[in-house]
Amino acid sequence: MTSLRKQTILSNGLTIVSETVDTVRSVALGFWVRAGSRYEPAELSGVSHFLEHTVFKGTANRSTYDIAASLEDVGGHLNAFTTKEYTCYHARFLSEYLEEAVDIVSDILLHPTFPIADIEREKSVVLDELRDSKDVPEELAFDTFEEFLYPENPLGKPILGNKTSISSFSPEALNTYLDSHYGPENTIVVAAGYVDHDELVRLIEERYDRQPSGENKYTAFDDSVYAPGTEVRTKDIQQSHLITGLPIFSVFDERRYDIAVMNSILSGGMSSRLFQNIREAHGVAYQIFSFVNLYRDSGSFGVYLATDPAKRDLAVELTQTELEKMVSDPVSASELERVKAQYKSGVVMGDESMERRMMRLGRQQIYYGENISLDKFLRKIEAIDVERIQVLARELFNPERFFTSILEPANGA
Repeated sequence: MTSLRKQTILSNGLTIVSETVDTVRSVALGFWVRAGSRYEPAELSGVSHFLEHTVFKGTANRSTYDIAASLEDVGGHLNAFTTKEYTCYHARFLSEYLEEAVDIVSDILLHPTFPIADIEREKSVVLDELRDSKDVPEELAFDTFEEFLYPENPLGKPILGNKTSISSFSPEALNTYLDSHYGPENTIVVAAGYVDHDELVRLIEERYDRQPSGENKYTAFDDSVYAPGTEVRTKDIQQSHLITGLPIFSVFDERRYDIAVMNSILSGGMSSRLFQNIREAHGVAYQIFSFVNLYRDSGSFGVYLATDPAKRDLAVELTQTELEKMVSDPVSASELERVKAQYKSGVVMGDESMERRMMRLGRQQIYYGENISLDKFLRKIEAIDVERIQVLARELFNPERFFTSILEPANGA
């Protein structure tokens, strides 16, 4: 598979990146906006996510149905998602429909009309989504974990917002947020697949004429307010759901490669340590995994598990034992090489999907303003050795620095 990557920055500050792959006949297109829940004022909590929903409710040129059918009628699809630090509007389609795809995504981002009746209906939908999230113990456990990990900072708030803020959204508020946060200097267009870069640039220049509005600002996380400890909450559930972890470094730290491999050692499939030593050997948790989230100025590492309340303390003890092993006992060279091979294989095979490739390119552009080639990325992983893994474990896995969020059955069963 051969590919050619190009980048153009328009006069208004909009960045366009493409990676042409001549062995496929489809394109994955994404409009990435550096605007997520951490950029919101408290009174507009959840507006990034709500806006992501409501731009699909009609434009000056298209009805809601026209938007929904625009790419589906030619076998493609159109969707969007919101995170704490960015929002992405993405499409997948056959290469001959590039113009239609650029036109529809540009239209919903530039000319949404926010019909009041649709806005009110969508409030009900998003409030249902919010209630659904509170009915899912795993999601509720993660929300609680981040709330205590990032106190007094928007990073600790749910992406969906809250009932009060969602109920208050108006077309005027949505238009104001769109105009102030969706400027071209905060937007990156990324395409991967059978796409001609010059044609992509021409199509966007003809359509995407939003004026600059200034670089989006966020409230940095002050790690001095973080307090380790334990928080126990109850709910009408059957199992205990818990997360134990701590704040770590940001997405810009070079150790991000090391912790990605360490995370795979702990939780990279059925042969990983947590799965083998906690689920298989002791049978105390059906679901257990470690995770890493990296943001612009902070990050988090943690372990999530769900278990019988009677086995909760044992599960926590076994989890801490596995982390302590990473500190006291160097990973064997053979285990490290096996895990690195697994991790690299996952990245390489994922890159064979144009959608996954576009997502990787978009995230890199959002954070680094450049793309890290697959070969360079693989060299970074290959350079990780046993000593680096143990050094990182010693830096992070101090039990006194951990916060544990526990969601318990209300009836104590």
